[in-house]
Amino acid sequence: MSRMTEQSVGATETLPWSSGAARSADIELAIFVLADGFRPDVFRALCESGKLPNFSRYLLREGSHIEGVTVLPSVTDVAYLPMLTGQYPGTANMPGIRWVDKSQFTTGKFGVSGHRSYVGPAHFRFNEDLPASLETLFELSPKSMAVRSDIHRGLSSGSNRFHGGSWPFMLFSHYLKRADFVDRFAVNSLVKGLNGDSGDLPRFIFLPLLDVDTASHARGPHHQRTLKAYQRIDGIIGSIVSKLKNIGVWDRTHLMVASDHGHTQTYDHLDLTKLISELGYSVFEHPSIYPRKVDAAVAVSGNAFGNVYVASEGRWERALIGDELEREHRQMLDILRGRPEVEWAAYRHDNGAIKIISDSGAGLMNREGERFTYSFDGADPLELGISGASIHETDALELTAEGRFPDALEQLWQIFTSERTGDLVVTSKPGYDLRGKREWPEHRSSHGALCSEHMKVPILSNLPLAVSGPARTVDIFPTIAESLELTSTKPIPGRSLW
Repeated sequence: MSRMTEQSVGATETLPWSSGAARSADIELAIFVLADGFRPDVFRALCESGKLPNFSRYLLREGSHIEGVTVLPSVTDVAYLPMLTGQYPGTANMPGIRWVDKSQFTTGKFGVSGHRSYVGPAHFRFNEDLPASLETLFELSPKSMAVRSDIHRGLSSGSNRFHGGSWPFMLFSHYLKRADFVDRFAVNSLVKGLNGDSGDLPRFIFLPLLDVDTASHARGPHHQRTLKAYQRIDGIIGSIVSKLKNIGVWDRTHLMVASDHGHTQTYDHLDLTKLISELGYSVFEHPSIYPRKVDAAVAVSGNAFGNVYVASEGRWERALIGDELEREHRQMLDILRGRPEVEWAAYRHDNGAIKIISDSGAGLMNREGERFTYSFDGADPLELGISGASIHETDALELTAEGRFPDALEQLWQIFTSERTGDLVVTSKPGYDLRGKREWPEHRSSHGALCSEHMKVPILSNLPLAVSGPARTVDIFPTIAESLELTSTKPIPGRSLW
């Protein structure tokens, strides 16, 4: 690794994010619509062609359109955490829709201890797995309502509409490869919840919409059926605005819309479990959850991101660090970094650093107080072009936002704060994914990685905000809180966009 020198990049003072717009004092209702799977370039092209009239009228023309960056891993439910709890997946200790907790993997209750897959019935465990150290927007604003939200701590009984009864619809949605009917039921449930006079309305409403994400997985992000899904969600926005106008609260409503990730077309599948098995490991993988006499575990999320866990001399109690991982599992590291489907792999290194390896180089990043440091040997696996730099945390997003791996420093750092993150994480290149025979129906589009196509998301507001971009989805939580004149009682990494 090249010798690192202290080269200051960027200012050391906090940027004045709230100087360009003032929050209206008479906001009575905040609504957050999560348009799962929206790609900003597809969204923008549809708006420019006149095919999304409600988005264009009520959000782009009258409010704000901010270039947003989501989190690693960029996957459904896990990437909802920043908006609804103000926390990253790493700081929430939920590093994927599938994960293994090495400290509990071989102990405790048979079958359920030490691992999760939120794909299928276990998604009902997502809410109970949230750590007590975080706070949801529903707790911050007790008079709230949601529709089919897997995060629902703080919602009163009956306020998470269409949640308990949604599972058969979700099952059919998966195998029918369409979610328009799920979204239709969700919106109908929301509209029923808005009946009555304005004095009975909740203060905060959360509505996730799945149509675009499901269509993208089934056919690809640019397929005509996927584009029709964008238009159906545009119609939903129009119906929500019409309802709010009819009950006389639209002019006192803050509506925000954002996505949790983008998509890339998938042409080939690397079966990560099969690859590691062929190296001589016995591998644990969902849904085959009962074998525990194994020496590796693979947990893939979004199909383009994988947590890989390995035993050390048969023991599973803790994560492996740096030299011991390289010494005991060198063959696996070399094979993974050399695969044409793999973008890079990363793992914990000595002294709190994170090492990133690719087929042509290796990078080393660390965090010292409020500053990131980064250097590399050979080709830069993150393509940041800042070897030997010391970068203040307030500049990390802007300096990397237009690169191939937006917000790479912050996102790699946060994911490795989780004790459940793999001994190494692996991401696939666009065009590939990491899950093989167990993914049925076959995915034609994937997400979860750090590439710009997965990380870039639109952040929209019907009211003008101070920030034009870039911003993080973790900034949505404090923005909605400020809209409702609420203050988080927990430390959060995001900043209000007002």
